Amino acid sequence: MNQRKDLLNPTLYKIFQSFQLDKNYLSGDGSYLVDEKGIRYLDFIAQFGAIPFGYNPDFIWAKLEEVRKKALPSLVQPSLPGEALKLANTLAAVSPGKLAYCTFCQSGTEAVEAAIKLARSTTGREIILSTYNSFHGKSLGSLSATGKVSYQSPFRAPAPGFIYIPYDDAAALQAVLDEQSDRIAAFIVEPVQGEGGIIVPRPGYLKAAEQLCRQYGVLFIVDEIQTGLGRSGALFACEHEKVEPDIMLLAKALGGGIFPLGVCLSSEEVWNDDFGFLHSSTFANNNVSCAIGLAVLDKLLEDDRRLIKEVAAKGDYLLEKLQELAAKYPEVIKEVRGKGLMLALEFQELDDCGSYDMAFMVDQGAFTIILAGFLLNVFKIRLAPYLNNSMTLRLEPSLNIGREEMDYVLAALDKLCQILKYRDYALLYGYLLGDYSPPARITDYRAVSRTVKASPLSPEEKISHKFAFIIHYPAPEDVIANNPSFKVFERPDLYRFLEWQSSFRGAGICCHMPALRSRTGAVVEGWLIGVPFGAREMMNLPREETLGVIMKAVELGRELGAEIVGLGALSSVVSRGGRAVTGQGAAITSGNSFTTLMAMEALLAGARKMRINFSSARGAVLGATGSIGRACALLLSQDITNIALLGNPRHPRSSRNRLNSLTLEMLALAYQRRCQGILSGLGEWLDSLINICRKKDELRSLELEKALRRADGSSLELIKGVCRDLAVEFPLEISMDIDASLPQCDMIVAASNSPEFVVYPRHLQPGAVICDVARPADVAPEVRERDDVLVLEGGLVSYPEPVAFGPNLGYRDGVNLGCLSETILLALEGDCRDFSIGSRLSLDTIEYLRRLGEKHGFALAGLMTGNREIGDKEIEEIYRKSLSFKQANNL
Repeated sequence: MNQRKDLLNPTLYKIFQSFQLDKNYLSGDGSYLVDEKGIRYLDFIAQFGAIPFGYNPDFIWAKLEEVRKKALPSLVQPSLPGEALKLANTLAAVSPGKLAYCTFCQSGTEAVEAAIKLARSTTGREIILSTYNSFHGKSLGSLSATGKVSYQSPFRAPAPGFIYIPYDDAAALQAVLDEQSDRIAAFIVEPVQGEGGIIVPRPGYLKAAEQLCRQYGVLFIVDEIQTGLGRSGALFACEHEKVEPDIMLLAKALGGGIFPLGVCLSSEEVWNDDFGFLHSSTFANNNVSCAIGLAVLDKLLEDDRRLIKEVAAKGDYLLEKLQELAAKYPEVIKEVRGKGLMLALEFQELDDCGSYDMAFMVDQGAFTIILAGFLLNVFKIRLAPYLNNSMTLRLEPSLNIGREEMDYVLAALDKLCQILKYRDYALLYGYLLGDYSPPARITDYRAVSRTVKASPLSPEEKISHKFAFIIHYPAPEDVIANNPSFKVFERPDLYRFLEWQSSFRGAGICCHMPALRSRTGAVVEGWLIGVPFGAREMMNLPREETLGVIMKAVELGRELGAEIVGLGALSSVVSRGGRAVTGQGAAITSGNSFTTLMAMEALLAGARKMRINFSSARGAVLGATGSIGRACALLLSQDITNIALLGNPRHPRSSRNRLNSLTLEMLALAYQRRCQGILSGLGEWLDSLINICRKKDELRSLELEKALRRADGSSLELIKGVCRDLAVEFPLEISMDIDASLPQCDMIVAASNSPEFVVYPRHLQPGAVICDVARPADVAPEVRERDDVLVLEGGLVSYPEPVAFGPNLGYRDGVNLGCLSETILLALEGDCRDFSIGSRLSLDTIEYLRRLGEKHGFALAGLMTGNREIGDKEIEEIYRKSLSFKQANNL
């Protein structure tokens, strides 16, 4: 029978599945686990310290067999359970100071709850004092003591009566005790912060905390749930400083990795009858679990605590080797911390790591999760992040781990650090695409990996405005441009990567540009915010899902202080030209106006260099129903007459209606320009038509001009009728057939919203110029193999200074996309209104942005092809080859 795998926790299951951590382990022996496929894994987290002797230790099962043979009753309350009494006496004998009374429970969080109740009932005070970044459990009381807001907020925690101070800060403790000791019942603290990422306090802190609590009459609670029972290299971590707590908490290791068991130990002075009468638990004082607890203590204490001494030696060895690793890879490892066999490897933030994807992982708190997935699937090592610190990996093996296993993990971590240092990120993601082989070779991509280059500022220069820009990968080629190491992946692999990444539903900061200066001296600051969708996902996933993530990105931009947020690639399409995300506290621009302007400048410049005669040239606009395509068509009509408007063949009726409307707009614009005395492009043709008509039929010419001014549904048929009557060819074609229309054209703008390529070599005649402004690209890569056509990347802008947004979206320093540039221009101008919204871009807005570009030093980035600037000599060679082809074929 097929079983659902998400019933235990669908939220975590999604994460496990995404990073291939969803293993089903069928057996465990010592430090190894075997999954249902028979693959063996080295476990190096020991269930966060709850598996102290590895899986299925013989002595625990021997104790259980003994319990079974004796037919020992497990639960005999209300009575005196013998094994619980033995365990209580043993704990009292080995615990520090005057700890004597044991309140048993099933978990660490229950032990914390018991301690809170005991402290309050003994002192008659309410406040429990704890530290920031601490972890004491997740039931309401223990969660309230846990110093991490992110755990508390969804559950309306903390409950009343909890306050927090910095960890490892005796002065802060004294200050709060000075002010509020008469209200504070207890101070609870971890000897080493566990889930906080193994934060080891300075020597003397714990002892100073004990003494301050004694001085002010506040109970001192030491949470040894993770540090206790040998983990720190001592039976109890507080023994390192000879601390004697009033209350000490144990769990995790006490159950031997088999049974859940926790205990709240307290001194006789702390115990009170209210607590004794009113605190109870059905499953407390369980003879079976307490028998295991006794076996655990016996094992730790045998042979003069030999195992614990070995833990101290192993911990020193592991810490030393990790420190050597940190010295070897300082750009990768931020810090190594630990005590005994609880260690942490904290990584640098990697906020400028040459990859938007890695930066996105960091921002989403998933960086060490992907590292854990890589180590698990490639090296078969089980490591995990810390709950409170998403940049830190946990190394917390069983206490009896061997030297060989430690060395194996160290070698794998060395490989991992080398991958991160060399930025060979494809090796980290490879397992997600089915490659589980250990890396045979790690390639150094640092020389081709880009970092942020900001405008250098003098001390007196200040940021005037802030912007944000939403990005995503339009196509697989963009993934490689962003991650050079991904060139090893085939195109289907890249599509699978984009599909995998789309399982995230958050937006994350991918790049911070601390300063970008205008030619005027104005300076802005900005952020690129990534959304995890490729073009296919943008266009095929339910719109409410993609739009929801875009809305989150806009919100994140606003929280960062952005006054204007730009929409990159298909985020504009999904949000209906930005209409769906306006009114969110930050101005919105689709960036389409400046993109259109730069695309047309590139097309016209390229056409001139290819010696195309504008008066006889035929143009085409692919995707003319979109906002950029419409505006390009209007602008193109100012220079040439014959234009094919190509719509979407999958939606012929709606496309034809919109293209008819666009045709009327183009004619109305041409008539307006004619009236202004501007005779070029379609306006020149229209002037000729009116003059011919006037000579033949004055009344008909007046009717024609009236129709042009009116520009309604009936106008188009009248204009076409006049052309038929006068035997004048109507210059504007509406087409859904790229194969038929495109090969007839000399100048082409490609601006569709297709997630796939639509223009191939067969679609272009020799000598044609095509400017591809679409994101993802419309022009297939093989078109560039033709040496008789000029393929330009549209919408690229050069900046006044050679800044770079990290990987820079694949472009050279000082060059970037028109849509991003429009966002920056508006921020530099301080004009934080909505711009370029919807499907009808204003030519007035385009002209305004042209003037802003001139003012701030933003201009066309030359003629770009294949992410490089193409020179006049190369264009001349393309022209000559196209001319030779035409002559040879009598074209």
